[in-house]
Amino acid sequence: MRDWTLKQWLATGLILTGLFLMTIFLVKGDIVLGFAVAILPILLLFTIYVSSHPYRSLMCIFILNYFLMGIYRYVTIGSLGLIIDALLLLMILSALTRSVFIKDINWTRAKNAGVFLMMIWLLYCIFEIVNPTALTEAWIYAIRQAIYPLIIVLFTSVIFYRYRDFKTIVFLWSFFTILAVLKMQWQVSFGFDNAEIRFLEDGNRKSLILLSTGIRYFSFFTDPGNFGSNMGCAMAVFSICTIYVKDVRLKIYYAVVALLGMYGMFLSGTRGALAVPFAGYFLYTILTKNMKAFSLSSLFLIGAFLFFTQTYIGQGNEHIRRMRSAFNPNEPSLVVRKEHQKQLAVYLKDRPFGEGLGLSGVAARRFAPNRLTTDIPNDSWYVNIWVQTGIVGLMLYLAIQLFFVAFGVYIILFRIHDKELKGYLSAVLSGLFGMMASSYGNSIFGQYPTAIIMAMVVAFLFLGKEYDQEIEISNIQTLNDGTNKLV
Repeated sequence: MRDWTLKQWLATGLILTGLFLMTIFLVKGDIVLGFAVAILPILLLFTIYVSSHPYRSLMCIFILNYFLMGIYRYVTIGSLGLIIDALLLLMILSALTRSVFIKDINWTRAKNAGVFLMMIWLLYCIFEIVNPTALTEAWIYAIRQAIYPLIIVLFTSVIFYRYRDFKTIVFLWSFFTILAVLKMQWQVSFGFDNAEIRFLEDGNRKSLILLSTGIRYFSFFTDPGNFGSNMGCAMAVFSICTIYVKDVRLKIYYAVVALLGMYGMFLSGTRGALAVPFAGYFLYTILTKNMKAFSLSSLFLIGAFLFFTQTYIGQGNEHIRRMRSAFNPNEPSLVVRKEHQKQLAVYLKDRPFGEGLGLSGVAARRFAPNRLTTDIPNDSWYVNIWVQTGIVGLMLYLAIQLFFVAFGVYIILFRIHDKELKGYLSAVLSGLFGMMASSYGNSIFGQYPTAIIMAMVVAFLFLGKEYDQEIEISNIQTLNDGTNKLV
């Protein structure tokens, strides 16, 4: 014990203090307060640990972001945005502190087009405050949609600059996918628990339980659309990773995760989720220079399209039946969405900068209950952007997103040499493109956990060349070490 550090003594003291206070309150019969007091030292230790290095903060944000909505159903923790805000603030303060005193943060890594373009989008959204139809309260609530991606792209570029960091995030993503499918399977096997039933009763039952197609499952995500699209993304990402990873065990593992993602996508009952693997594999056929892989991908896409449009195989299955309806241009919900877009087009004709941030969709009725834009639901992320920022904002947003895809295609085809890295980047870029396609039919791109995951993917694309150089240097060192041993 003489060799203990100050941190160890402090941690032990805080835990013992918490246990002592918990015992006192339990003896007095106040169980809730007793456990609440016991948790406080642990929360304090967690805060100290997370804030001690921005790497820990960013990793914590990535992990918590994936499960936050699920936790929120069981624990009343106030605003979700404030929790992420607090973690982002801890990360920023930690990075600035280390920059001043330890000087181990290399900010030059943030000098990339991804950060620059996210900054342009944030500036545009900031200027939306002067929009004549904007409301300050709604603007304050919605500005996070532009702040979060900028901070995540910037700090991912600065902190996750090593190739192993990239692979760690991908692996954690796969593990979280398994947990999401397991939670969904629990809902399938045992039904919804009390917290989920309350969630359904709070106005969500109509969109989740459908009389004609059965139950749509959502795991611990916000809704079936978000869950299904993320599972479709996992299907595309990890099936492509399977082709390129060198470790045979990892190949098998990622293949299993891809199959689980496909399973989760179908049970979500989300027709728009099909756009993710279709668009993702389509982009992958462009990225691969391997004729065999190109042929297999093309056959898969054509076969899947023909399966849904030209056959009735599996029509007795409620989930396949619902997915097949996504290819019907006269599907009732699609017709309603198009009618909504026509109404909005007339309304926004003289509003090139939109209605204002935070004034789109029925959730915005608390800010402006008597506006057309808050009476019509958000069935598309791009319609959401269009309504809030106008045709000018939509064009700027689409240009930025398409630039990210084009840059990713360029760097993978012409600047990356390592085969495994090329595969990882192809996988996440295909997932990003798939989620962009799915966002036309689902307002998912700005939700938890999609927004932060996709922002990290953007940063990884701009770090690709640096990863490639790291691998090349490592290979040269390994070769030199081997040569020296022979000599």
